[in-house]
Amino acid sequence: MKDVAMPAFRQRAPKASERLARHLATSIIEGEFEEGARLPHEGAMLAQLQVGRATLREALRLLEVWGLIVIRTGPGGGPTVRRPQPAEFAEQLALMLQFQQFTLEDVSDARLALEPMMARLAAERIKPEQIADLRDSIEIMADSFEDPQEFWKQNARFHSGVAEAAESHIISMFVNALKVIGDGASSGVPYTRKEFEEIVRAHTKIVDVLELGDANAAAEAMHRHLDAGRRFVAGKYPAALTAKIQWPE
Repeated sequence: MKDVAMPAFRQRAPKASERLARHLATSIIEGEFEEGARLPHEGAMLAQLQVGRATLREALRLLEVWGLIVIRTGPGGGPTVRRPQPAEFAEQLALMLQFQQFTLEDVSDARLALEPMMARLAAERIKPEQIADLRDSIEIMADSFEDPQEFWKQNARFHSGVAEAAESHIISMFVNALKVIGDGASSGVPYTRKEFEEIVRAHTKIVDVLELGDANAAAEAMHRHLDAGRRFVAGKYPAALTAKIQWPE
C-alpha cells in the first residue's frame, strides 16, 4: 500500500487583533482599569498601542464578546469596562451543551459527580453562619409548598450555599451553572407536595451531617438526594430526562 503524504501541520498564529485583545483583557483582569471606567478615545489608543484602526476595532469587538467591555454609542460613549458575572457562565455553558446535543441526563451525571464532592469539602470547611443560612433556606422551603417559584429559589440558594461553604471556587462555578441548567424547575416536571417534603427532608439531613463535620456522610447524603431526584424524573417523566439542553432565549 502506497503511503499518503500528509501536509505539514501549522498552528495558526493569533491575529494581531487577538493578541491585542488578550493584552487589554489582562490589563482589565489585573485591575489596571476599574469596572465602569471608560477606555481612552480611539485616537489616544491608536497612538499609545501603535496599531491600525481596524486591528483596534476588532480587538474591542472581541473584548465585548468576552463580556469585558460594553461599547456605547453617541456622545460620552465608547468602550466601558465591565466584569463578567457568574450567571453569564451558566448561559455560555448552556449554549455549548446545546451545540453538543447533550441532555438533562448528561447534566444530572455531572451533578452527581461534582456535588457530593462539594458536600465533602463543605463538611470540612463550613462556618456556623453558613449552617444557619442553609437552615434558613430549608425553613422557607417548608413554608413554600404552595409557592413553587419560591421553593425552587430557596432550593437554588441551598445548593449554592453548600458550594460556597466548600470554598472551591472553580468547581463551585460549574456546580452553580449546572444547577441553573438542570434543576427541578427547569426540567418542566410537576412536583407534588410529597416530592417537596422529601426534598426538605434531604436538605435537612445534609445540613445535619455538615454541622457534624462528617465528610463521608455529607457526600453520601448529597448523592442520595440528587439520585432520588433523578430516579423520580426517570420513572415518571423519562422524556424530560432525555430532552436536549435548550439555550435560554
